[in-house]
This record gives sequence, C-alpha cells and structure tokens, in this order.
Amino acid sequence: MIGAPILELSESTIGALKVAGIAAGGAAAAFGFFGRRFGVLDYRPGGTAFGLDVLPILAIGLALAVVVAFWWELVGGVLAAFIGASLAVFAINQLVAWHAGALILAYAVPAALWVLIDLAQLQPRRAIIGLVAVGIATMAGGVVGQIIYSTIWGPTHPEASVTELPESPVRWVWSGGVTTTSAEVRALAERPDARIQLELSTDRDFAEADRHEPSRIDPSAVVGFALDDLSPATEYSYRLLVDGTPDRVQTGRFTTFPAGPASFTVAVGACARVGSNGQVFETIAALDPLLYLIVGDFHYGDNNRDDIQRFREVMDLTLTRPAQNQLYRSLPIAYVWDDHDYAGNDSGGRSRARAAAMSAYREYVPSYELAGVDSAVYQAFTIGRVRFVLTDARSARNIDPIPGTDQFSMLGDAQRQWLMDELVDSSMTHRLVVWVNPVPWIGDAKTAEDGWGSYAAERRIIADHIAENEISNLVMVSGDAHMVAIDDGTNTDYSTDGGAAFPLLHAAALDRPGGVKGGPYSLGTEPGGGQFGTIDVHDDGEEFTVTLTGRNWRNETLMTLTVPGVQLDR
Repeated sequence: MIGAPILELSESTIGALKVAGIAAGGAAAAFGFFGRRFGVLDYRPGGTAFGLDVLPILAIGLALAVVVAFWWELVGGVLAAFIGASLAVFAINQLVAWHAGALILAYAVPAALWVLIDLAQLQPRRAIIGLVAVGIATMAGGVVGQIIYSTIWGPTHPEASVTELPESPVRWVWSGGVTTTSAEVRALAERPDARIQLELSTDRDFAEADRHEPSRIDPSAVVGFALDDLSPATEYSYRLLVDGTPDRVQTGRFTTFPAGPASFTVAVGACARVGSNGQVFETIAALDPLLYLIVGDFHYGDNNRDDIQRFREVMDLTLTRPAQNQLYRSLPIAYVWDDHDYAGNDSGGRSRARAAAMSAYREYVPSYELAGVDSAVYQAFTIGRVRFVLTDARSARNIDPIPGTDQFSMLGDAQRQWLMDELVDSSMTHRLVVWVNPVPWIGDAKTAEDGWGSYAAERRIIADHIAENEISNLVMVSGDAHMVAIDDGTNTDYSTDGGAAFPLLHAAALDRPGGVKGGPYSLGTEPGGGQFGTIDVHDDGEEFTVTLTGRNWRNETLMTLTVPGVQLDR
C-alpha cells in the first residue's frame, strides 16, 4: 500500500460503520417509500404528488445504492449522494420544512458513512478521487432533480408581470353566483376576530356606496355576502371594511348578467399547478370577459386526507397569488372541480377526503345553488339566452351502479336525473345550452380510462336522452386533458341510433405540462401549458351564433369554431 489511509479507524470500527451504513440506507429507503402511505411525512399544499410519484422511485434508488454498497462502498456512496441531492430538491419544495430536513438527513447519513469507510480503507489518492466523485454526484443530482422538478411541477410559460399587492388587512376576495339581480362575495381577513363589512357601489371610486353585513361566517373566518336587488347588466365595485376602515387594496368588481338577448364572452380555464402566477391569468383578465368559468383542477392540491385545513391552506395560497388574485377580483367566477382540486388523481365519490372537500368548497366558493349540504357540486345559471349547466364528475363517482350493467355511474343517480331534466327544460327555454363537463367525453370504452370512456353505459344513456328529445342547441366545454381541442360534433355522438352530436371545446392547461386525452377531435389538439378558451356569444335578438376558441398566454388563437346550428326559434 502506498501511503496510509486519510482516516485511521480500527477494523472493528470499520465493520460497525459498514453495518450502520447498510442499516441507515435501508431505513431511509423504507422511510421514503412508506412515509407517504402511513402519513408520517407532511406536505406543503400541492406536495402530495411528490410522495405519490417521485419519492418511491428515489427510495428504490437508495435501496439499490444499499445493495451496491454491500460490495463497493464508494460506488454506493456516489449513487446515494446523487439520489440524496435529487431528493433534496423535491423535499425542499414540497414538504414542510422540518420534515424536508429529516428526510434529507436520512438520505445523507448512509452516503456519509460509506465515505468515512472509504477514507479509512483506501489509499489517499483513491480516497480523494472518491470524495471528488461524491461531490460531482451531489451537484449532478441537484441539477437533475431541479430539471425534473421544473419539468413536472414548474411553470410552463412566463410569469405574469403582476406584482405582490401592498400590505392589506384582507387576504383575498372574489365573487360568484352572479345573476341578473344578485351576486355573492366571499373574503378572508388577516385577523379572524376582525369585524368585516362590505361596501357596494356602481362607482369605482365609491362616491356612493351601500353597506352590507355578512350573510355567513364560517369556522375558517371566511365571510360571505349575499347581494340582492341589483340591476341587470350593471358593473358593481366592492370593497371590505375591516373594523370600520375601508380596505383600498383588495377591491373587486363584477357585472350582473343581462336579462334578455345579449352578446358576451365567457373565459374557460382548467389545470393550474399550485402557486401558479402565470401570464395566462393576466391575459384572461385583459380580455375582460363577463365571467371566468373554472372547469376543474383549480389547483393541484391532491389533498386525499379528511383534513379540511389542508384544503383551506391550498385555497388560501391559490387565491393570494398575484395574477390569480387580480383575475378573481376583476370578474366573477363559476367553478366546478375535477380530481386534483377535489381529492387526488383519478379520485371519486369513495375518497376519504370527500367530506373535507365538500365542506371546504362550501366555505370558500361563491357558487350557485347546490342541491344539498352533501350533494355533488352540480349547479346551473343563465346569461342572456344561454343556459350553463355544470356537472360534478368526481364526488358522486363510483357510488351508484348502472342497472343492467357491470359499470358504476360517474354522476350518480340524482345528478344524472337532474342533468337530463335540465338539458330538456333548458333546451326549450334558451337559445343555447352549455354543458360544462370537466372530463373527456370523446374516447373508446375502456375500463382503465378516467374519462367517459370508462362510463360508456351512462354516456349512452345521456346521449340517447339527448337524441330522443331532439336537443340540437347544445355545446360542451371540458378541461382535465392538458390541451386545447375542438370537435365540431363529428365524434361526440354516442347515442344508439344517432342524433346526439354537439360541438365540444377542451380548454387547458392553464399551467401544467401538455398532454392529450381521448379523441379523435375533428379540429385536432394543441397540448401545452399557458392555454385557455373562450365562449363568444353573439345574440342581437335575431341572429344567434356561438364561437368556441382555444387560446394561449399570448392571446394567440390556437383553433376556433363558429357554430351556426343553434339559430333556433326559441
């Protein structure tokens, strides 16, 4: 041997370190693999996807490093350093601070022990080479981890130019449930014990304003204001009074809906990562639509626990991001969830998070009237001569079986009957019916598919109902799939004998990586992030058309379809 080892340790100590390294590595791998499943690790809002997808892979990688280290400590140490540095990126971004530190430490310990063994066994030159290799592996692991993290969970397009608001006693505020004569505002103050009131005015300067007391105060301190006796087609501004002092920062506005024939634009968006501050939200606000329709995956909270506080945290974070906050204060919303903002990926009515999700939605969201305190969040409303029908594809899923088949219902018996009645009634009283269905409608029957393809029996029941009642003034808008796609009706008819075709627009993803689901779509697909859609209704009392458009964050048109077939004598 040329030169004594850098670190002088006895054979017994080296043996003990080897055993400790193997044991620590195995324990860390098990901790990483099972920590999520047993609720040991706690996540920041939106961090559960890390536990579901990435952490088990990294845990398996560490287990492999343990096996390698059994024969070659240096190689095992290099591999463990690479994996540990990659894990650190995900842990820091998605775990609460001290859990992230504990997990990083657990992965670092075996690598450190194996390095000590090498320093005590190898010649100085080889030991130094080993240390350099560990350093390079650590840096490489951090870089690779950051690239992977940014690709999967990072921004998909440029950040908005909207800056953080000045300090305010109000955390967030937004409006919804708008009709021709009413609206609702929900808000959260920074101090839960503050007295909150609302001023409403047709003047943005609040020269003249009416004062309103809360109509509800939830346990989370979210307050709601039911505003009635408003005038149709009128812009209103609102602001909160906190302990009698007006807040001039978190001010908002909405326009009540027109009572008769009217032309208007509704923006449609779905699928935004937690904490997004993308340019797409600024672009939507600049269009100044009458309404912003959120078609699921408002955020990727993936809160699959019966813990309402986790829902509150991710909603508070989402509503306070600068570009999103500006958008929700500048126009009213209508919102129905999909899987990631309801409970978790591909979740349904049997999710353990269902009760918490239901309660959080009713606390935070200014919605239209719901069927009950435990019902799916389906709802409907009218703008001019257009009826919007929103269905919930998650919270009633897989509870009620479809008679005579081996399939469950996506909507549940109560919601499906409500939908079919609403489609018939609305088609006869409105010029157009817009069915807001969050998940893909077009697709072959597959039991492993998350969209309507796995619920082909129920899809056929609804399609036959559309055909039998000759509903020809229907269009559908959807989200879920991370793409803009349009079908002109060529592929949407799933009725037994035909006669149930309708145009369809997929509008996503606001800020998630691109992907394609379902199809085919007659106008094709444009997968990607920073995308949304618009529904432009032209109604001058005689001519009536609707234009479906997919757009990107630059407000460039990706594809568009004008539907002339809804010019009915109704």
